[in-house]
Amino acid sequence: MNYEWFQDDNQIKLRFEIKNTRSDNLDIQVADVVVKVNVLDKKFAKTIDLLAPVLEGNIKYGADVLEVTLIKVQPGKWPQLSPSLSKEELIQRRKDAFLRKDQEIQAQKKLKEDLKQQFDQHATKEQIKVDDRERNLIKQKQEQQKSDAVSDLYDQIGQDSKFKQNQVVQQEANEDQIEEKLKKYEEFEKQQDQNQKQKPKQSQPISENNDIFTNEDVKKQEKQAKGPIPEPRKAAAVQMTFTEKIYPHLAAREQHFKDAPVPRQKNLPITEQRENPLFLKDKADEFFRNKDYYSAINAYSAAFKYDNQMFACIANRAACYLALFNFQECIDDCQIIIKLEKKDSLYDKCLKRLKVCQAWKGDLDDALSGDLPEEAKQIIQNRIESNKYKNQGDAYMTTSQYQKAIEMYLRSLQNDADNELSLSNIGLAYMKVNQIDKALENIEKAIQKVKPFLQYVNLNPNIGRQSSFAGNEFLLKNLMKKSNCLFELNQEQDALNTVKQALIIDETNAEARSIMNKIQDKLVKQEVLKLKETATERLKQQKYADSLELYNQCLKKLSPQEDLMDFLAVLLNRCICCFFLNQFDEIVGSCTRGIKIIQIQQNKILSFEKITKEQKDKLQDFLVRFYVRRSNAYVKQNQIYHAKCDLQEALKLDPQNEQIKKDLEKLK
Repeated sequence: MNYEWFQDDNQIKLRFEIKNTRSDNLDIQVADVVVKVNVLDKKFAKTIDLLAPVLEGNIKYGADVLEVTLIKVQPGKWPQLSPSLSKEELIQRRKDAFLRKDQEIQAQKKLKEDLKQQFDQHATKEQIKVDDRERNLIKQKQEQQKSDAVSDLYDQIGQDSKFKQNQVVQQEANEDQIEEKLKKYEEFEKQQDQNQKQKPKQSQPISENNDIFTNEDVKKQEKQAKGPIPEPRKAAAVQMTFTEKIYPHLAAREQHFKDAPVPRQKNLPITEQRENPLFLKDKADEFFRNKDYYSAINAYSAAFKYDNQMFACIANRAACYLALFNFQECIDDCQIIIKLEKKDSLYDKCLKRLKVCQAWKGDLDDALSGDLPEEAKQIIQNRIESNKYKNQGDAYMTTSQYQKAIEMYLRSLQNDADNELSLSNIGLAYMKVNQIDKALENIEKAIQKVKPFLQYVNLNPNIGRQSSFAGNEFLLKNLMKKSNCLFELNQEQDALNTVKQALIIDETNAEARSIMNKIQDKLVKQEVLKLKETATERLKQQKYADSLELYNQCLKKLSPQEDLMDFLAVLLNRCICCFFLNQFDEIVGSCTRGIKIIQIQQNKILSFEKITKEQKDKLQDFLVRFYVRRSNAYVKQNQIYHAKCDLQEALKLDPQNEQIKKDLEKLK
């Protein structure tokens, strides 16, 4: 990260060039003697050690430049920005600085909490006082209402005295009447008791068997029931028939099936299933048929654990490893079967799988040895011959003999048209001789050879990382080659999509990012060029508002550092639109901005590259035009003094300009 620093007696300014980011992605930490700048989206940081303690000041970010202002604790100029210390001393110094910073933050936090606690206590006390005041007011009102009610009550006593005397007399009369009625009722009860004592007692009939209910009781119940009581039920035998069973192990209701269903077998306990090798092998076979290779591998391994003579599990596990492109594990399992030296079907299958894995790994000589079908031998032999010519082509490429390298690569592809390495290298050779169409064709073929394999490998985390890494590196390089070819063929959008695929594989690859930036710059320039052409047409049609909007869009897409000349030209054209729309303040702002950018470039404050003489002359011409247009805007605003100053500055830069001299004479 490039930076520059400036100082005066009281402060220091640090300026960092940070392109294509936003202010919310910047994290600036200032300790007393250390400044650390983190750019979150770029994933890099810069730490600067300071000579003496400072305080944090103003921080600004704009036009791809971050400016950090630091206030010196002790005024005075520093001889250098950073101290001359060893690496260990600087590390300890940074730790101490950040520790002091943390302690300061904690102290401020504690002070804030103490102040908040004091404020809460004061607020609570004030609230208690308010509550007490309100409570006293309520109590006073209640006492006042009580005293008013008592006084009203005493006022009514005189009016109610007569009513109370009448009420007492009537109450005494009612009590005399009640006493008379009670005496009459007591006399009636005494008379009833005497009559009852004079009646003789009647005997009740009892049955001979001393039953509780007699016949008379039964008759009374019949009369109450309005009918005779039914007799109790009698016992009787009931004959029931059942459907005859055809199959003794099935219920009769299931006999209507044409074929009797097979009875269910009792499920084995889970612990017995896990230890049953036949059950485990059947489950593994089912997993393999469903392409669930990881589960199949686990089940085959468990089955072989409980029965180490079940070698079919090892052979089938090798097939799972081959399906997952885990070549080394497949080779290990196949060698277990081959060492048994049983010339059976398992031996033949594992031998073929072993040779396939060796060929995939590039061990072509090992793959060619042993008993193989003639077709497989021919394929491996063709790849061996193809690699010989490919190695010769690589040797020619190192000595920049591209035409001879192409001839060797073509002979390599004649032996094996699927050799992805030869396809990739011949594509690079065609790029060197500017045969971009042929280069793109061969590179695309190489990509298609490895892309399906890598898409499967990258989605399966248990596959060996070594082969995956090598394949991804190969694909990354070819995607970058393809992007460069498409860029040369002016297919910028396709080139951008291709390099984005490369960055998915490795987002930190510097070459891929450089290619993407180059493509994006060209796309932006093409878009800006179209906008400028449209804006110029609208300006000629005197549609100044539309033209101004298009020029504003151009300014948003251009960078003052990367596209300096185009940026300044758009600013000048924007001033023309603002002049016809009477937006003179906008003209002054645009011209001032352009003047500052040019002055900065001339002083080499923000530009980190050298400026050529031609560029300097062009910048000076832009500077003169900015002064003249700002002067015209000042005249329209009746700010004659400022207009004269701008014309004088323009005349200093271009003393032979007659038009500037005439304009200056008019103002005098």
